[in-house]
Amino acid sequence: MTILDNPALRDKLMEQFHIKDCFESMSGLNFELVNFGAGEYMIKEGDVPDCIYFLLVGRVKFYACSVKRDFGVFFLSKGLVGDSEFVTGSAATRSAQVEGDALCMKLSTRTSRHRLMSDRTFLRYLTQQLAEKLTLSETTPADAGALMTTEERLYDYLKLSAEDGRVAESLGTISQLMGVSYRHLIRMMNALCDEGKLRRGKRKGSYFIA
Repeated sequence: MTILDNPALRDKLMEQFHIKDCFESMSGLNFELVNFGAGEYMIKEGDVPDCIYFLLVGRVKFYACSVKRDFGVFFLSKGLVGDSEFVTGSAATRSAQVEGDALCMKLSTRTSRHRLMSDRTFLRYLTQQLAEKLTLSETTPADAGALMTTEERLYDYLKLSAEDGRVAESLGTISQLMGVSYRHLIRMMNALCDEGKLRRGKRKGSYFIA
């Protein structure tokens, strides 16, 4: 993420995208204009963000990779990122990953949560955004499967769960998570190595994110 220190451009985009209309008052709110590069994560599954992003330009992919959730995928080209986490105050259940460059307005919620939760105009907007995401997330399994192959899901999970670039979880655990046999998992890991996405460690069965 890159912070764009350009107050004039920030104010121009605030006006162009009618962000002020989302609030009863802008008093006490801290906005930053930020840019994400392709492949960057705005939020990772398990994070507890302290901000909400207004997505102005770009496309963001939402998906879950945890053991207890499926890989339902949906995409967002405008609206809020981090809104459900703001409402619940809990960790993100999906990752939000930028597909190409994305331009966003970042609203810090660290010291303004009470202020925002008392803003009726913002709460109406927030409710609308959550409802739209609920609709988007109700993608049929067939659609979700068409969007991500098992190998792509595996690679995304490995990136999310890696520790200092090392695949930390046992291959047996990962094979259960993926719903594939251990032998098939090894084939996929080898394919990812051949594609240059993973590299093998010195110890047998160890892998690193390339």
